[in-house]
Amino acid sequence: MMGNRTEWHCGISILLAAMLAGCAGQTPRSNFYMLSADAEPRTGVAGNCSSQAISVGPVSWPRYLDQPRIVTRVGANRLEEHEFNRWGGSLEDGFVRTLIKNLSNLLSSELVVNYRRSEHYSPVYRVEIVVNQFDGQIGENVMLDAKWSILAESSGKLERVSTSSISMNTSGPGYEALVNASSLALAQMSEEIAVELDRLCAAAPAR
Repeated sequence: MMGNRTEWHCGISILLAAMLAGCAGQTPRSNFYMLSADAEPRTGVAGNCSSQAISVGPVSWPRYLDQPRIVTRVGANRLEEHEFNRWGGSLEDGFVRTLIKNLSNLLSSELVVNYRRSEHYSPVYRVEIVVNQFDGQIGENVMLDAKWSILAESSGKLERVSTSSISMNTSGPGYEALVNASSLALAQMSEEIAVELDRLCAAAPAR
């Protein structure tokens, strides 16, 4: 009788140990995020580019962001990569794709295209961007610092150059709030670019 009880306790102990070992060995599930196009048509843009093709790119990208892991800022001089919170694809590609969607909405145009695919559109202007910073602190804010230029496509003449330095508060803790704030920061920069494009298109000959 005593032997059976001892064997029973040993069996339970072994089972519990195996369960704990199994739980400890589980890999946390990765979360994937994407930027969203949040810019809407605004009164400061009159639709002068609706019939003018615009190309976007190239975009110069900081190397610390050239990876799938989301990078956050921990203090002024330290960055942190998170293994299980990642971008759903290339952040650079997502940035360009979202910028194009934002500009299309703002300019009321279907003729805003990636510069790599612009040969069939005969663009009037090209938007080039140098991103210096695009990161943030969890539960705090996101910073987008970028220099952008608008060039005449045919001549390469520099028509406009400006810098966008945008700080966007997150709506709460966690990575989803951080990505939402990142999308809103990009939407604000898109608006700044769209205003200048609209002014240039107003003076450009129809194509």
